[in-house]
Amino acid sequence: MSYCAVGAGVVLAALGMVFTFTPDLLGQRVGAEQEAGKGPTARGFANARELPPGGPTPRTADGKVDLTGRYYPNRAGRMMTGTPGNWDRTLERQFDPAVTPQENEVFRPETKSKYQYPTPYGICAPGGTPTAITTQKTEHGPMELIQLPGKLWILTEFPQTIRYVPTDGRPHSKDPDVSFNGESVAHWERDTLVIDTIAIDTRMRNISVGATGDANAWTHSEQEHVIERFARPSKNYLTYQVRVEDPVVLMKPFVGVPHTWTLAQLPNDVWTEYLCTTNEETDFWKNVDPQWKHEYETRTGRFAPDAPGRGGRGQ
Repeated sequence: MSYCAVGAGVVLAALGMVFTFTPDLLGQRVGAEQEAGKGPTARGFANARELPPGGPTPRTADGKVDLTGRYYPNRAGRMMTGTPGNWDRTLERQFDPAVTPQENEVFRPETKSKYQYPTPYGICAPGGTPTAITTQKTEHGPMELIQLPGKLWILTEFPQTIRYVPTDGRPHSKDPDVSFNGESVAHWERDTLVIDTIAIDTRMRNISVGATGDANAWTHSEQEHVIERFARPSKNYLTYQVRVEDPVVLMKPFVGVPHTWTLAQLPNDVWTEYLCTTNEETDFWKNVDPQWKHEYETRTGRFAPDAPGRGGRGQ
């Protein structure tokens, strides 16, 4: 299985070639939607369809929910976006805005020039917290979770990230080292794993944290605090919710709605290395099509969310 990224595709073309809510709600809300029906069938795409629950929630030997698995940010358990043809795009939906409307982030007016600007064209955005997960709204790539007693690894292919999270309930360090992933510690609230992260490098760009896409990206202050909640209401389904606090940049904490991810179903769906490198030739940028650059950074025209065949990564 091979993938390509919009960011990489743009460069090649130019070259001419989860706060306050009951933990159970996170799983119950999505579980109820699953039980309501088998879901739509994607037309013309290998008979892909919305996955059924698939069985009870897997558990470890000590009775905790086992989050281990490879998941896609949709309801089909496989890469979907980037595929041509007349198939049902609702398979990509991670939540129903009519049922759980998403309120976007609310910025302090004085922070616009410093913290709010699109991801520059041609930049390989580094992986980090929470962008490596949230950016999959437009990149559509997988996330892999590996859970062992007292620890969890979170892996994403693009941006390529390996994140270690102790899950034994320990507190944060008194003086944590700053990094793109930040310092994460986690504890269980019944069947929901709650990950608390601080000390995130201020160069870490928040993408699809609130409004979707690179055009709505924003940076943060040293006071940023991220809380993520992971639940697995059934074998095939994972839910993810993020809360971001930053009193310097935001008027109030941003609280995302629970987003649905589904367990990979194809037997050959395995980890794939993906690398992104920024072109180092300074003269290269003089030849970039200005219209292409503008559409990429603002997610308009050929890069608009509803553009035919539009997708962060294709299969």
